[in-house]
Amino acid sequence: MALPYHLLKVCGSTVFAAQGSDIHSFSSALEYISTWKYPVHIADEANVPSTEAQDSPAPEGPPAKRRKMDGGKESASNGQPKSKKAAQYIVPANERPFVQGLYATTDGCHLVAITGSDKTIWVFEHDGRGNLKLLSQRAMPKRPCSLTLTPDNHTILSADKFGDVYALPLLQSTTTTTPPTSDPIVVAPLPKSRSATPSTPAAPSTPTPLLLKPQGNELTVHTKRNLKALENQKISMDRNSKAQQDQLNGAAHDVVVFEHTLLLGHVSMLTAICIGTTSGSREYIITADRDEHIRVSRGMPQAHVIEGFCLGHEDFVSRLCVAPGGKARILISGGGDDDLFVWDWARGQLLGKAGVLEHVRRAVVAVEGEASTTKVAVSRVFGCRWEGATGVFVVVERVPALFRYELLEDNTLCHRETIPLPGNVLDVEMIEASGVAPPRLLVAVDPGASAEGLSSSSSLILLDKEEAGWRQSNVENLPAGADVNISTKELQKILYSTETLRKSSDFD
Repeated sequence: MALPYHLLKVCGSTVFAAQGSDIHSFSSALEYISTWKYPVHIADEANVPSTEAQDSPAPEGPPAKRRKMDGGKESASNGQPKSKKAAQYIVPANERPFVQGLYATTDGCHLVAITGSDKTIWVFEHDGRGNLKLLSQRAMPKRPCSLTLTPDNHTILSADKFGDVYALPLLQSTTTTTPPTSDPIVVAPLPKSRSATPSTPAAPSTPTPLLLKPQGNELTVHTKRNLKALENQKISMDRNSKAQQDQLNGAAHDVVVFEHTLLLGHVSMLTAICIGTTSGSREYIITADRDEHIRVSRGMPQAHVIEGFCLGHEDFVSRLCVAPGGKARILISGGGDDDLFVWDWARGQLLGKAGVLEHVRRAVVAVEGEASTTKVAVSRVFGCRWEGATGVFVVVERVPALFRYELLEDNTLCHRETIPLPGNVLDVEMIEASGVAPPRLLVAVDPGASAEGLSSSSSLILLDKEEAGWRQSNVENLPAGADVNISTKELQKILYSTETLRKSSDFD
């Protein structure tokens, strides 16, 4: 099955687009440049059952717990299917190594990506001409859900599904260490950022590395998903250990150290993270979770100090956007509620709301002829300078339209127009045009979800603003992606995961 482009990121004059596990680069004129492909041997390891687990002797005690597969057939607790046909779909949809996040530094020199199945953060060097060089890959303890970078472009902040925020240096440092005695992930203190408050200097000392190991094993983990996650974690740790051993060769040498420092935690799954700054250039970490909370914490190294909350959502919060254009104290949030929320995040004050569900219903009626939508799941909130004002473009999951809002001078959010598109919108980015030409919008759509009567031969669409409306043109001559063995149902789970944040009780 051919995969659509599902993530976009503009990095200077280069456009990066993720398609499955690959990242393609294009010029600002959408001319193809190059492709980074997920390493094949790593993908194979993630999808092949652990031979070590198969060869280990059976534990003493009661027999292995048996579970029912999706088709109703039983399988042993090691997760192995009984037939070759079932083996084709043994890896759940959300366990495939798809790119699930793209982020860039403000100077355009580095690109950061998340892949889901191996919980890995990838850092690339960008040469400014669309070519990527892999600098590091770091498997996190828990799957990252969202990332952001500090304004100085030195630190990555990773929010994961366990509710924790970790700080990692963008560029890994090298340090001399002794050969590890087990499979370690080395954790060392992170240097303080520019936002750190002065403190009494401590005497220099050599930190003792903390060796992290999986807390579960085949005897304590029974579900198919957790077994697969445990296997992937072991594979990642084995790979890191082997790389260190290859560099050591029995002696002490310069070895890449995996630094990550726990900054703060929620009691619920984190869904979004961003950095806010005040007029005094002090940095704050703003996080959102599945339990309707938006928290404002101090920047490093005082991230454990909670400055306040932005409370008012009644459903999950999936996206945060700090307004551009000199409105750094204004935060726009969206998720499972019927409205977008506008906040003065520094005060924790709700400034207003802007309806989403009402415009989604009109868009659905225009395509399907009836308003069957009762809930919305905001999957993207993108702010930029647009036509001399602050524009906010909103993507709603499974809706074939893009919604444009404008943040007015009094900080109220006003809906300006709904842009219908030939397929469900997956992502949107703005491309700056050269000279005096107006900027353009690049939209990634799912052509397989096109409504009857509409068709799109490309999953990338350019939008040009004209007096008569929007001119849409397909991006042609896209590189042919690999034909992936994935069912339509599995692909839908990957492309449309925001709605799964909604708690089941909300449907009652």
